[in-house]
Amino acid sequence: VAGKLGEGQPREARRDFSLLTAAGFALGTLYTLLALALFTPLLHFLGAGSEGNTLYAAAASYLSGFLPFFPFAVLMLIFNAFYIADGRPLVGFLVSVASGITNAGLDALFLAVFDMGVGGASLATGLSYLTAALIGLFYFSRRARTLAFARPRLRLRVLARASYNGLAEMVTQLSIGVTTFLFNLMTFAYMGEDGVAAISVILYAEMLLTSLLLGFTNGVAPIFSYHYGARHGGELLRLALASIGAFGILVFTLSQLLGAPLIALFLPGGGHVAALTQDGFALFSLSFLICGFNIFTAGFFTALSNGRISALCSLLRNLVGIALFLLALPHFLGVRGIWLAVPASDAAALLFSLACLKSAAVAASRASSRACTKAPPRPDSSLHAP
Repeated sequence: VAGKLGEGQPREARRDFSLLTAAGFALGTLYTLLALALFTPLLHFLGAGSEGNTLYAAAASYLSGFLPFFPFAVLMLIFNAFYIADGRPLVGFLVSVASGITNAGLDALFLAVFDMGVGGASLATGLSYLTAALIGLFYFSRRARTLAFARPRLRLRVLARASYNGLAEMVTQLSIGVTTFLFNLMTFAYMGEDGVAAISVILYAEMLLTSLLLGFTNGVAPIFSYHYGARHGGELLRLALASIGAFGILVFTLSQLLGAPLIALFLPGGGHVAALTQDGFALFSLSFLICGFNIFTAGFFTALSNGRISALCSLLRNLVGIALFLLALPHFLGVRGIWLAVPASDAAALLFSLACLKSAAVAASRASSRACTKAPPRPDSSLHAP
């Protein structure tokens, strides 16, 4: 959609945006209906146990309260990307804050005041998604700068391209589950239950610290879509890579300064698990120096609608690399090999990322040179660059 804006086709961009929004809501509704139809088998498959036990009751209560709101969660995710494409990232930030405050406030009300238990927690989450979705619907109906809703036109090619382009994000989400499972197996084999607790804390700390890198990548992606659609994104790429390098150093520095307080936040009692976690985090944190380039590369090629390269970057970093190094390094380095699996995977994936980025930079330079030889298009007064 942002690429269409960059090409000077705002009408087509609005139509595609409206189509993708409607399709996302329809898919969310379909998934909800499937989950309701397969409710009991789904809970059994995920390990909730038999009906009647405490775990099954809690899982059923949460899922029942959350499922009706799932289509609105999909809308929230879609709108978060398009606020940026519309040139107003601050709106997306404020909506996220409003949704978070709604969730926290309703949690306190439903759990502490009304004593609604797990069902109350799921209802609070669902209503926070509904809040974000309703704000988004109002914004893109009445307050949008460029991407106002328009009559959608069913174009299967647009839907297929969007689905293909999301392969990297799908691979990332699937990889998190697989690699977490492998980490649990390896840490339990080498360190027992304390090792599983340690890697859980480290992975939570990683999620917190890399949020800066993920936020930058997600924020700049629609801007790349726009400028590459307009055939002048080479300079922007160099600026983004310099920013990622600076952010990587900043995140690594924060990991050294805040590592101990973060671990204490999860393990306030200290003891053997805390010491084990600190030793592991000192090695694990080396990945922060380079992981930003790999995260950025996957997001960058998604922005360019190159789902194949984006998915390969995510697959190499998040699944293949971690799995290979996690299974191989402990044989040579023992426990230290477990902590070094992610830095090693990031280092290996970086070579592929840099090669892909260099190729993209060369292609952008050639496209820009060709664009300079043509007469500039007449500007569209309704078009605003993100």
